[in-house]
This record gives sequence, C-alpha cells and structure tokens, in this order.
Amino acid sequence: MRKIDKKNKVCIYLDQFVVSNLVEETNELWKEIKNLLEITYQKEVIYCPLSHQHIFETAKKELKNAIIHDEYFRKLSDGYLFKDELFLTTQLISSLVRKNNHTLKTFLEDRSFKRMEDIYDYVNQVYNVFDESVTYQLSGQNELRKLLNNRIEKKSEKDMFNVIRKLETRNFIDRLEEYILKKRIYIRPDNYGKHDFPHWIDQILYVLTNKHSFKEKELKLLLKELKENGFSRIPTFNIKFSLGAYLAIKSKQENTSDHIDIMRVTNGLLCSDIFFTDRKRKFEITELGLDKLYKTKVYCGTKVDLEEFKDYLNNLIL
Repeated sequence: MRKIDKKNKVCIYLDQFVVSNLVEETNELWKEIKNLLEITYQKEVIYCPLSHQHIFETAKKELKNAIIHDEYFRKLSDGYLFKDELFLTTQLISSLVRKNNHTLKTFLEDRSFKRMEDIYDYVNQVYNVFDESVTYQLSGQNELRKLLNNRIEKKSEKDMFNVIRKLETRNFIDRLEEYILKKRIYIRPDNYGKHDFPHWIDQILYVLTNKHSFKEKELKLLLKELKENGFSRIPTFNIKFSLGAYLAIKSKQENTSDHIDIMRVTNGLLCSDIFFTDRKRKFEITELGLDKLYKTKVYCGTKVDLEEFKDYLNNLIL
C-alpha cells in the first residue's frame, strides 16, 4: 500500500542536487538513473511532486538554467506540488482531531502554478528577504553554540533533547489556552532584523479557525492532545522540532540552506516512499529514526545509495 493513494504510484521526493545531476547528466550513473526515472514515469509507476523549496532554490540559478531545471522537474511531477508547512500542518491537525483519514489532498496541491520565467524575479526577492531574516535570527544562536562547543555530556543529550522539544510544545499549549480563554486570536509579529513575520503559532491557530472552521470544542480537543502526546502525533511538528533539538544539542552551526533542508524534510518525509536529501541530513534523519517511524526510504548522493536507487527503479519495471 502506497502512502498516497494515486493509482498505487511510488511517490519520490527529489532534492535539488538530484534534479541538477539529472538535467546535466554529470556521469554515466546519473544518465542511467535519469533514463530509468523517465521510463518508470512513462509507465505510470512513479511521480515526483514539486516542492516550494525547489522553486526557491532553482530561482537562484541563471534564468536560462532555472527554466531548464524547472521544466524538467515539472514533467515528472504529474502537476502536483507538496503543500507548504503551514497548510500541511493544519490539515494534519484537523485530520487528527476529527479522526479523518489522510488522502492525496492532505499532502499535495494540484492547482496550476506559474512557470519559472513568470516568477523568477519575485522568487529571488522573496529569497533575499528570507536569507537576510534567517541569517539575523541565527546569528546569536550560532555564537552561543560556538561557546558551548559540544560541552553537553553524551549521557545528558537525551534529556536535553526532550527538554527542548517540551519547551516548544509548552509554548504552543500556552498560546492555545490563551486563545480559548479570550476567544479571539491576533497574529503577533516576530521581528527578524529588518523584517517582521507572523508568529508561527498564531498562523496555525488562525488557519485552523478560518480555513478548517475549528470551534471551541475542537480547540479543546487539540489542547488535550498536546498535553497528552506533545507533538508526537503531528508529524510535521515532530520532524521539525526533532531536527531542531538535535542540531541544538550537537551545537551545530546553521545557515539558510540548513533551514531550507529542514523545510524539505518537514514537508516531504512523511508522505514520500523515497526521499532524497544530502548526506548530512540523511545521517540526522536516520540517527533520529524518522525514516523508520514514517516508513520512508532515505537516499543521498553517495555512489552506494545511487546504485541502490537504480536497482530499485529497475525492479519497478521488471
């Protein structure tokens, strides 16, 4: 049984480095994989939905190359786009509270989206604001991690990991209790240097109220869920804050690319049968057991992984 019921097709999440190597055919192995992907797609065995992160990163290329990469990826996508974190998370919360089954529409959008040449300048402007804001946000955090320099004892890592995750849950619970008590929500601004962004918890509660029509009864059911299980049954939160806590206890330095990677994993790991990411992210995902938890095969760009993926594709068409 596939994770997303789309005529039993295999859902494959392609990282940006994969698309680049496919388009540019950087060596014989990538040529073979490209050929197999196209054959399995034509035989309606696989599909590779686009992601918002693909659009974000592709727009950083020179326009002509950006268009080529984007058009190639779209051919394999079946016209589907992974939902962004906000709308995927609220859909998962709604399904959990209302005990609804997950469907294709839980994870993917099938609306038409503009071509790269039409959004290139706009996406680059958005990326620059995002990069500037993330860099500002991380500056103090990275300095603190330099000072700590992995001074957390190995035996204390698990406790620290759980403390960090519980703090995030507690923040959400506090805000939700305030909303239920006051019976109104307003979206607070979070400042990131030159820019303000809507607070992430307030956005979630706003969408639950206005898009999913949550009333007090359902908000209280969500509150009960969070108090009993934390974020463990809300996969996007579980993935995102597990990775965040892991990076914190390991005193890892972060940058904009790391945040884009985490957005990729948060949005795509749960619903993909095959998930491509870089070697570092694969290690973190498998170290945390997220691949086993969500029954997703994770590959990176090592020769061993690529050979295994090639064999997997070959088996699909036997």
